[in-house]
Amino acid sequence: MRKTTTSVACGAAALGLAVAGATLTAPSAAAAAGGSGQYIGFTNNGWFLVDTCYKWKSSETADSCDYAKPINTDWRVEIPADAEGVRVEVTVAGQIGGGNVSPQITDLKQSHCYELSGYTWGPRIAQKDC
Repeated sequence: MRKTTTSVACGAAALGLAVAGATLTAPSAAAAAGGSGQYIGFTNNGWFLVDTCYKWKSSETADSCDYAKPINTDWRVEIPADAEGVRVEVTVAGQIGGGNVSPQITDLKQSHCYELSGYTWGPRIAQKDC
């Protein structure tokens, strides 16, 4: 009788772990339904840390930022389906000179990808294929 009780307890525990694992790995319905399938992506090939912030216009999606992305790093943010515009702010840590490297994005119906390069005294940004 003791073996049966132990087997049942182990089986219940395994089932509980399987259900919890499926719950943790399943994508949320809001995340799957809320995106447009398009994104804004960056590659940092510059000799600096960079922050990117996304301020969505007419969207229920909260504004967000990616901080301190080092050299040889790729990252992206999905464009919310309800966004009518975005203001992207790119900040190079310790930037000494050079102009604003924030891209001007007007069409949210397609993905946009950018490569950052240079040094803190002259960072550059270039559009690239996604």
